[in-house]
Amino acid sequence: MRFRLGIVVIFLSFSTVWGQRSKITSAALAVQDGDFEEALKRLKEAFANPDLLKPQDFAKGYTLQARSYMGLLMASKDPQAVLNKYPNLFEEVVTSVKKARQYDAKKEYENDLKMVAAQASNALYLKGFELFQKEKFKESRQHLTWAIELYDFAGQKEFYPVYALRGLVQMQLYDTSAAISDLELARSLAQKKTIPNDQMMPFVYATLISAYGGRDQIEKALEIAGEARNKYPTDDNIRRTELNLYIQNPSLHDRALQRFRQEIERDPQNQVYLLIYAQLWERTNLDSAAHYYKKVIEVNPDNVNARYNLGAYYVNQAAELSQKYNSSKDEKEQQALYAKMQEYFRLALPHLEKAHEKLPEDLALLQSLIQVTTHLGMEQKAQEYLRKKNAIQQSKN
Repeated sequence: MRFRLGIVVIFLSFSTVWGQRSKITSAALAVQDGDFEEALKRLKEAFANPDLLKPQDFAKGYTLQARSYMGLLMASKDPQAVLNKYPNLFEEVVTSVKKARQYDAKKEYENDLKMVAAQASNALYLKGFELFQKEKFKESRQHLTWAIELYDFAGQKEFYPVYALRGLVQMQLYDTSAAISDLELARSLAQKKTIPNDQMMPFVYATLISAYGGRDQIEKALEIAGEARNKYPTDDNIRRTELNLYIQNPSLHDRALQRFRQEIERDPQNQVYLLIYAQLWERTNLDSAAHYYKKVIEVNPDNVNARYNLGAYYVNQAAELSQKYNSSKDEKEQQALYAKMQEYFRLALPHLEKAHEKLPEDLALLQSLIQVTTHLGMEQKAQEYLRKKNAIQQSKN
């Protein structure tokens, strides 16, 4: 009796093991038939008793699981509906590929896994881009990181757009070191083989310029900017980023004047560059600044910044003459200085009035208008501006 019982126990044990392994076989048949949900069901049953499976069973099972999830996604006319039903689908694919490789000591399923990895990496890249556009940056970074892992396994290590995109995401997450690492890798790979009509790399260069500039690595930022200009000479974003670097760093003042002069020679009607060029001149030569503010107004009479600053320039010139007038003891000199002061006030007035139309509640501007109209003997106008100023101050209080 004991001997017969032993036979029954051995038989039952073998039958149970065979049953678990047959579920993996059933899953394989379901995958071949395109019935991926049935395959996932069978695999779930098989993995429910892991002690009864051998390493190669796991390798086969996880390979089938990765194929099933990707099959569901790629065969569907509504991929988003699949992702809604299986919200962790991408994570399951990545995990399944990892586990299958771990158990596949003989690399029996290597080709199948690489095929799945190639499909999944592209899908993950597109999903990462979608999440980036929706400003879901942490989720985007995770999907792009998964994509990089699978691109690497699938033999597509040189697909630089995924590093470029993750670098842009890292910047949005304020991880500058990680961003520079990814962007520099993308830059290096792109130099070896650029994708035709690639629209990502100009953003990579612009972001690198900003990143290095933010770290006060100015020379490195300028080096990147020079390379970017040579590669993408018509890209406005790169140009604006480089010029912004000059504006933000006073130590680059002379080089900034040179670069903006080049831009103005290239595009003399660009009021933005003309305005910045004028503002740069304010640091060293107010007369040159006024000259270019006039240029801005010639291009666009409604440019409020140019109007405001040119009006302020004339008021300041009058104020300087006022000091000379007060210290002078010569009557003729005083008359000449007074006449010149009045001329500056008359020149300032139309610019300040134009700026006031756009900035009606600017208290400093109202104070300048009160000062100018008072000096010009325009008492009614001066009182009008004073009333406006008092009303704004009272409303704020």
